Amino acid sequence: MKKFYLFAAAAVLLTACMKTQNVDEVATIGTDETTVSFDVYTARATKAGKPQEITTEKLKAGPGFGVFAYYTDNSQYDQYVKPNFMYNQQVRYDDVHKVWVYEPVKYWPNETGDAGVSDDKDYVTFFAYAPYVESEPSTGAVKLPKNKPELKLDETVEQHRNITGLINNSTMGDPKIKYIVDWSPATSVDLLWGVEETSGKPFLNQLKPVKATDKTSFNLRHALAKLNVQIDATGIVSEPVAEAVLTKVYVRSITFDGFAAKGALNLNNTTKNTPLWVDYAGIDNLVEEPVTIFDGRKDGKEGYQDGEATREKVVGLNPVIIQSDDATSGVTGTAVNLFKPFSTAKPVEDPIYVIPNGANMKVTIVYDVETKDDKLAGYLSDGQTHGSTIENTITADIKVSNDAHLQLVAGNAYTIKLHLGMTSVKVEASVSDWGDTEPKEVNLP
Repeated sequence: MKKFYLFAAAAVLLTACMKTQNVDEVATIGTDETTVSFDVYTARATKAGKPQEITTEKLKAGPGFGVFAYYTDNSQYDQYVKPNFMYNQQVRYDDVHKVWVYEPVKYWPNETGDAGVSDDKDYVTFFAYAPYVESEPSTGAVKLPKNKPELKLDETVEQHRNITGLINNSTMGDPKIKYIVDWSPATSVDLLWGVEETSGKPFLNQLKPVKATDKTSFNLRHALAKLNVQIDATGIVSEPVAEAVLTKVYVRSITFDGFAAKGALNLNNTTKNTPLWVDYAGIDNLVEEPVTIFDGRKDGKEGYQDGEATREKVVGLNPVIIQSDDATSGVTGTAVNLFKPFSTAKPVEDPIYVIPNGANMKVTIVYDVETKDDKLAGYLSDGQTHGSTIENTITADIKVSNDAHLQLVAGNAYTIKLHLGMTSVKVEASVSDWGDTEPKEVNLP
């Protein structure tokens, strides 16, 4: 099978406002002016990324990125065209030849150019996203690893997370990437989309390059915000008595305003360098509704009124902070990650990726303060130990130093620290671009 080596759009921005980009490598393979080619620009990061964060090197080592392309003859791109030129075309890095490759090779429509004259113009529009996922063209369903069943588009959050589906190859209009937030830092996936560097928008209505060196150069930008949430307890947990902690704090649920748990990324963004998120169906605006993560207990006390006791499932809360059959420490004076940590070395620092929805950040946490006491007739949540259980529900707005509400922005990293008390939740936050080495600390009430 013939292979064509080319340059592809793989500029991975590690910050929301990277000021400069350095061309890491430029070369020419072949001289065929009619071949659709891409450039490679590598933005050098100022610090190493997390294991699950997409950097240029990880993009090269991984599956690469996907491209959608639309041929519209002499008409401008509109919502009535299908991906008839490229559908989820994988572009991957060939480490042997140090170039990006794809197949089958596509060629520019040839009615334009300096070698002849034509009354027609041949427009091609390009969109890109990363990381590439294999999908079923006729349905858009993501093909999962062999040890997992294929995802059905109507399945719920429990079945699959991260990139869950694409448009199919007969869908008219903008390509969209379905995404569901993964609450586990170990498997949460960064998502990027491609724009033209100057305009910050996709490559709409492109003509065959006049020069062989002119190539379509995607600039991949982060479509998600990186969020690290830490939690500890202050003034609640008693001192050990007879080598046993008599009082423990267990999180029942936590609700966030300020990001969405699922949505669809429209690759045809209309605002410069700003991701265009829509609802999961890909039709309406992104829903600004609270996101609640439960502890998984099916005991009728799910942390809010009319909780669904029979359907609640554990979806990523750190096991040490929830009540379970296994002995857990609960929330203590030592900060831990709210979500199940990625590593054991510095588990408190592991982030997840979330979809900013433009809403003000707010947190509501429901937690139990349980104290063992053999003199009491009541039982703790385990149903076996005598003691007292006090349920607390606390809501706190998350604001920046000038008393303005915090709103998440794609491409930024956020750290939120929850300090649980008997009657209040104190919150701290730090906000930084992904490329900054020294995050700015913002103390919040």
